[in-house]
Amino acid sequence: MLGEYAWGAGALAYLYRQLGIASRAEAKGVAGCLTLLQCWIYDHFPTLRPSRLEPRELERGQAGAFRWRGTAPRSSKKRDAQMLAYYRQSIDSLTPQSVSWTPYGQRPHLTVRRTLYQGLLRFAEIAEYYDPTRCLRQLGYVQGAPYPPERPLVVRRPASTLGYSLSYQSVYDSYWNNLGAHSVHLDLFSTPIRRRPWEFTEDYMAWYIRHSHPQILSDSRPVHDISDADTVSTIIF
Repeated sequence: MLGEYAWGAGALAYLYRQLGIASRAEAKGVAGCLTLLQCWIYDHFPTLRPSRLEPRELERGQAGAFRWRGTAPRSSKKRDAQMLAYYRQSIDSLTPQSVSWTPYGQRPHLTVRRTLYQGLLRFAEIAEYYDPTRCLRQLGYVQGAPYPPERPLVVRRPASTLGYSLSYQSVYDSYWNNLGAHSVHLDLFSTPIRRRPWEFTEDYMAWYIRHSHPQILSDSRPVHDISDADTVSTIIF
């Protein structure tokens, strides 16, 4: 019975929902599988890894998170504030060359076909939309402006974390069991990357600036020096 459930998809749906709730103005924390989120960050942004945590070879059957096993530093209000400022400026200083665009190999969808699935991910009553056309470079393809996502049936995103609600029509639940009809055909949507791993189409950057937040900081305030940046963020196992 347990093997019949897509636990990875459920964990991702729950994390997506919690990140949405955490983006509200009055949010003071975040829930979900944060080990998954932190490992995703380490995989894609080498400059944000603590330098003393280097990827290690996994033993057969081990979860990928074990590559980043380490210990966490002691926390304090002053240090936490320094860490926050440090990471904000570090993210704003990222360049295309400092991103690992294909950390899972050049064509991960050839090994895991469901990578190309386009539709709802569900965890109990939580449903979140998953769209691989928003991360084409991770699949080795040129990134273009993605199509608008499926519109939810009900949307409530107040400033408070209370009352946050998002639901879709039940018809989308059938997509998961019909992978052939609800997968992205990459060669019809984009072209393989030929030169730089961060390639994008002419219309993509205008779309990105219009829908995202290119900068976290609104000015260039200097970050206070952190004497031991290598211990800033690690995972406890």
